[in-house]
Amino acid sequence: MKRDGNTMQANSVTAGSGISAIPLQPSQQPAPSFDAKAASQELLKLAQVDRIVSVDDWYAERDDDGDDVVSAVAGELLEAADLQSIAEIAPSLETLRDPSTPAELAADEVRNAWGELSEPQRTAVRAVVDGRLGPSSLGEPREEDEPAASSLRDLLADSREFITLSLSKWRERRRELLGDGKSTLILFDRDFSREGASEDAGEREIALLMREAPENWRIGLLTHTVADSDAEIEVWKTLARKFEADSSRFLVIAKGHLSVSQAGFPRMLKLTLLAPALEHLQQRLAAAVSGTWSDAISRVADIDPYTLEAALNGDRLTDGTWGPETLLRIATAFTQDSVRAKLRADRGVHDSSHLVTNLSRVKLPNVSDPDRVRKELAEIERLEYFETAEHLTDLHFPLEVGDVFAFQKFAEKPHSFESAGQGKSEAKDVESGTADPRRQGSEQYMILLAQPCDLAVRNNGKRANGLEFVRVAPLKPPGNGRVISQPGGGVATSFDLPFFFASSGGGVEVKLSQQQYVPLTALDMCVLSNQGTASLSVDQEMPDNLLPNWQQRFRIVRTWVENSIKAYRAMEPHRIPGKGADQVTAALTRTVASSNLESLISLRASAVFYGVKRIGRLREPYRSALISRMSQRDSRDAFDPSLIDKGNA
Repeated sequence: MKRDGNTMQANSVTAGSGISAIPLQPSQQPAPSFDAKAASQELLKLAQVDRIVSVDDWYAERDDDGDDVVSAVAGELLEAADLQSIAEIAPSLETLRDPSTPAELAADEVRNAWGELSEPQRTAVRAVVDGRLGPSSLGEPREEDEPAASSLRDLLADSREFITLSLSKWRERRRELLGDGKSTLILFDRDFSREGASEDAGEREIALLMREAPENWRIGLLTHTVADSDAEIEVWKTLARKFEADSSRFLVIAKGHLSVSQAGFPRMLKLTLLAPALEHLQQRLAAAVSGTWSDAISRVADIDPYTLEAALNGDRLTDGTWGPETLLRIATAFTQDSVRAKLRADRGVHDSSHLVTNLSRVKLPNVSDPDRVRKELAEIERLEYFETAEHLTDLHFPLEVGDVFAFQKFAEKPHSFESAGQGKSEAKDVESGTADPRRQGSEQYMILLAQPCDLAVRNNGKRANGLEFVRVAPLKPPGNGRVISQPGGGVATSFDLPFFFASSGGGVEVKLSQQQYVPLTALDMCVLSNQGTASLSVDQEMPDNLLPNWQQRFRIVRTWVENSIKAYRAMEPHRIPGKGADQVTAALTRTVASSNLESLISLRASAVFYGVKRIGRLREPYRSALISRMSQRDSRDAFDPSLIDKGNA
């Protein structure tokens, strides 16, 4: 495990690491009974699409003289069985049945008869040649577009108008189709080089269309140049930037969804139909929030000084609430109901939400590779669960239940740290963090468990209960391959926290049955430090942004550090044999019973160091739920009082 800055994350996730990845969706394989056609038709019906237009150079008129087949016959590239098959498809090519027919004569017969063959006969003949020489033998990439075009018609053509156009025909009918008011799904090929246009002509047509198409048009780009969902997304992003286009008006769809397997096409169809509605919801929310926040800030500004002083005064300010947080709380209260009211009054929001709800009822297979989507959603969910350390550290927020700490061993033991020549310039560097002793080994994550009132520092810099030690519980990845997807869990001795690790998205268990006690002074130092690490020197200046009660706390802790160093120096630890220096350090810093917390006392730096750093905080309501679980465990029965064995019940 490693920590990147103030972000909790895992280096990597391997099969044997025991670290759970982001919670998976149900089986990623499409159900055997999935009907792609029925799903596609239902999506079109719910989205009220009247017409589908497919624009592809496959539909362009082509001069077909059969030269490709003639060349294969003249070059004696086909077997006798192939010629026999061609003769069965086209009975007029009777001479092909005779193996003794010279190749030149057979080729002339194919050339002369080709114009009389029907399109299905020509297609079948070419299939025979492809079967012998490979799908690229005839020079024209029909094998790419023909299956996709056929599949597209099969999936979408029933019960509604289905128009197929070449690029030139689309340009002829463009104004007519745009002006008739019909709700339309239009799908463009990307490459129109077979019509003499460019390989990105489809992109350019879409860029033009998005400026003129009515709101009830949905646009898709069908292409062979992308193979999977991630590539579709990247091409979509690139095109949106390239043409400065409204990215909600079109989506990129891999033709493999049609020519290889139909199972993935309905999902892309759904996204294409939904994209404008989703964009509308985002825009209306942004507009509502933006306008309402301005109103809320104005309302905050209108609060008279008497009322505002009362809101910011008292225990909220001195015990731990940063003043601007209270202002944010007031502004949020003004904002929330107002935003909801604006959204409820917006007819377009209701229509978009209705479409999203309706299309979501169509059961579709899960995406083949959900990792990217799950990772992005996990990052959002993680923000709901955890506060990162930046604002906790910069503003020196007081300790709170749910604070997360990283414990790590020091590279040197107490007196060997001094003997190794370190600490020569620590006195001036402790505050900046550059003198923090070297760490080694993996970090052990712990979470603070305590009643909030017990942690509160009073105006004299002390806690009312005289608390010196506090409970922490380890955070560990679940075993046996279990994936944590919800907070809490049903086991009384633990508490599940999803999305703990930033890179893998994996969750952890709070092991309530493995609680430990650590000196509260060590955790207080994390609050008092500018880096969130537990270190303090006798020469350290009081940090900025400390709340009034914690300013008093700083003075008390700094005095404690000074007294501890004096006692340590008086014992002359360098003269104590064996592990005497370690034991003296543990006694003075109160870490004797804290197996995961190490400490150092530096005489040169006149500082005390603990091997712990605050790296985050569990948000509400999860930290309250954690405290409730802890209380339930503490008050549980020592044994089952029932006379009836549950195994025999």
